[in-house]
Amino acid sequence: MTRNSFRTPLGRVRFFGSARQGTVEAAHQRLTAIALVPLAIGFVWLVLSLLAKDYNAARAAMGHPLPAIIVLLFVLAGVYHMQIGVRSVILDYVGGRAREWALILNVLFAGVLGVACVYAVLRIGFV
Repeated sequence: MTRNSFRTPLGRVRFFGSARQGTVEAAHQRLTAIALVPLAIGFVWLVLSLLAKDYNAARAAMGHPLPAIIVLLFVLAGVYHMQIGVRSVILDYVGGRAREWALILNVLFAGVLGVACVYAVLRIGFV
């Protein structure tokens, strides 16, 4: 045991310390934020171009690969970015047993939201 340890005695006994996940999550958060900038611009451009079209023309436009890929990437990057951010808030502000449940619900909500959005895009574009 080093003399200049920053751990409390209880922390040393329980072996609590850095989980070494904060840096990875921060990098993923920044990476998804950077990726969302051009994807959001493409998404807004796509939505604005679809406003002047009727229903069938909009579905036909979404049937092309590029618009569908832009929307799918935007949705998936956004959902992942959201999940990381909410996880960070939960870890910082929720304690005890509620933290475990909140983390589980966060992952489930993000997963369901992502699957629902992917299904909607594929259904609009390819059915």
